Amino acid sequence: MIFQKKRWVLKECENFDDFDIQIDGRKIRPQIIKVLKNRGIVQKDDIEKFLDPAIKNLHNPFLLNDIKEAINIVHNAILHKKRVLIYGDYDCDGVTSTYLLYSNLKKFLPTSYYIPNRFKDGYGLNLDILKRLEDTFDILITVDTGISAINEIEYLKQKGKIVIVTDHHEPKDKLPIADAIINPKRRDSTYPFRDLAGVGVAFKLLHALRLSGLEIKLSEYLDIVAIGTIADVMPLIDENRIFAKFGLKLLKYTRNIGLKKLIEVAGLSSKEELKPFDVSFIIGPRLNAAGRISDANLAMSLLLSDSLVEAEKIARRLDEENRKRQEIEEKTIKEAQKIITLNKDILRKKIFVLSSQSWHPGVVGIASSKITEKYYRPSLLFTFTDEGILKGSGRSIKGFNLFEALKNCSDILLKFGGHEHAAGLSIVSDNFDKLDEILNAIAQEYHFMIFKPAVEIDLVLSLNEIDDELIDQVYLLEPFGVGNPEPTFLIKNIVVENFRFMGEDNKYYKFYTGNGMKYDVVCFSNLEDEDELVTMKKVDIVCKLEKNMFNSTRRNQFNLIDICENISFGVIKDLYNNLKTVRQKGCSFKKFEIETCNLSELIDKKCIFTAFYPHIVLDFLKFLKGEEVQNDLFEFLDNQGRIVQHQSSLKEVYFDDIFAPRIDKIESMKEDFDLIVALDIPSYQLVKNLYQDAKVLIFDLDKKFKDFNLQINDEVVNVYKTLRDCEFISYNFSGINESDPFKRVVKLLFILSMFEEKNLLCSEVTHEGVEVKEFYKLSEKVNLKQTSIYKFFQIIKKG
Repeated sequence: MIFQKKRWVLKECENFDDFDIQIDGRKIRPQIIKVLKNRGIVQKDDIEKFLDPAIKNLHNPFLLNDIKEAINIVHNAILHKKRVLIYGDYDCDGVTSTYLLYSNLKKFLPTSYYIPNRFKDGYGLNLDILKRLEDTFDILITVDTGISAINEIEYLKQKGKIVIVTDHHEPKDKLPIADAIINPKRRDSTYPFRDLAGVGVAFKLLHALRLSGLEIKLSEYLDIVAIGTIADVMPLIDENRIFAKFGLKLLKYTRNIGLKKLIEVAGLSSKEELKPFDVSFIIGPRLNAAGRISDANLAMSLLLSDSLVEAEKIARRLDEENRKRQEIEEKTIKEAQKIITLNKDILRKKIFVLSSQSWHPGVVGIASSKITEKYYRPSLLFTFTDEGILKGSGRSIKGFNLFEALKNCSDILLKFGGHEHAAGLSIVSDNFDKLDEILNAIAQEYHFMIFKPAVEIDLVLSLNEIDDELIDQVYLLEPFGVGNPEPTFLIKNIVVENFRFMGEDNKYYKFYTGNGMKYDVVCFSNLEDEDELVTMKKVDIVCKLEKNMFNSTRRNQFNLIDICENISFGVIKDLYNNLKTVRQKGCSFKKFEIETCNLSELIDKKCIFTAFYPHIVLDFLKFLKGEEVQNDLFEFLDNQGRIVQHQSSLKEVYFDDIFAPRIDKIESMKEDFDLIVALDIPSYQLVKNLYQDAKVLIFDLDKKFKDFNLQINDEVVNVYKTLRDCEFISYNFSGINESDPFKRVVKLLFILSMFEEKNLLCSEVTHEGVEVKEFYKLSEKVNLKQTSIYKFFQIIKKG
């Protein structure tokens, strides 16, 4: 069967009250309001502001701590013609922050800037650089950095310098002794929104300067603010939503010559509108490439350029730098994956801490994000410096605060900074293993389910709720990004029609809903077992609602995120296929002695779990979904923090063990596992007969089928007559004398399989029952007791 790859977490608001909300003359559908309420936007006024964002809704910048002190410093500097140095950072957020502040302050003050070189200067304020530059400035303003620069700022204060820190990274317990610290993440912050990017904090400083009387045209720089905010993966809510919404509109028609040329070189000029995706994966990486591969001042030069010729030249160079970055990044990712896959001890860890002398320091952060995405584990990737110091970058998953974890390691770190989902750090090589040990000890304290990917479902929809208007209103929630993802919907009991593969190597697939209302269902990342896909009948899907325009024709489609077959039918289909495997094995079955196991024998073993009887399979599927099932085995797996994946998603890699109810498919995976654990006697005997070289033990969960019996009697006759008369038989067929529905289904499929083995008929299992495709003429009397199916029953009955 096809089983969901991720946990499905349904958001559900309590006490839903519909609001009468109109945006541009359109009444907002209750489904859209419910999506927003499920995301924590519950008041009518807040919903209206979200759906219709406006510049006027930006917060008062004077709510930021120390903003008044900073404004006074700037006004006094203007009065006395003080020299200002803006100290930035080498990533996209740092460069855009530096450009934003420099472009505006230089109109009022003698202003210069310094963007450190990643390789020569390192991250944050560099004391040697400050000493070299100290005679060139009176006031230092940091952007996107500075919150952790305790020693550096103390030195500047001793030299009589004025220091304003603008930053958005998490502060540590001690703050620097700057004259003003503007950071919405300060513990004593009074600002209503804490998730501004560095460029957002710089914008708020300019916002306050404008309100204090300086002529600053803030709206002309919203494209710059949008780029820094989106590229730094800030949540697109509250003020960031306003920056992104209006900044992306401005970016399409930007007046910045450098950005205009970069958009042309990147192939985005023909797009009707720019989306966060274009910034995250096309514009941002090119601006970032300079800081990662060579020098971020190249990106700054692009933004400052007033020459079309020069701007195009720089844009093309950035494009080339990005290509180099991609090549280096791909090589680094492959090497990291090789380290992980060749070391079973690493695969069992909750956090991957990896290092290599060959890795480029400019790409370890991106490589870390790709490793975290692939394995769904927090990761830290380090490279060596000439001084024997390890410098690294890390990325995390939802629910694991990487910055807080690193604070617990601060005594062995030389330097670290960042936030919940990303961090940069340095450490002496002798402490590398200790860091690995401490972080994984911390991770063990977390519930293991956070290390299993989840998809959050905004709403359950029925097909009859979906129309053009609802899909159009979904787009009112744009721009989508971190903190405001594209809504996901759960649609149940979809009948699959006209399934077909698309693309090279069946990379994609498509089918239509067959429930009377036809929609396209498309999957652009096929990670499923292909022969299972083609036999799907009825499914539940998690998807995005989209409109697809082609040749001026609109077709609404569901873009698949995850899919799960109807559970009851999937379990029956697996049982039927296991019986088919018995038939194919023939009559060469033999009975193996039972070798039981204790749960302690599974510790540190990579296991394939398998079961034959449907009630055990159903319990295991519930366990995989995160539901509570009272059982010693599942309690053991929980306590061990084991991540178990269903066999239909073997192309995924974030698991410790596999549950494989299709026993014939164990062949392709058994070499990668230490042990096969059968959960009932039929699966034990079948596995032992099929894979005699494998290590197989049984942990028997069956208490239902001990008295199960299969005889060639009136029940068999009843089934055959019904199939002859109706060419269909229900799973609830009353002609089988079993009150338990599981036993009734198992017996029906045993009988059906005997008929098929003796070529009495050809049939197909459906989600409602068994359909006969063809009856065959008999040339002689058949003896069902001579079938391999019956012999298999005799073996499992004896144990």
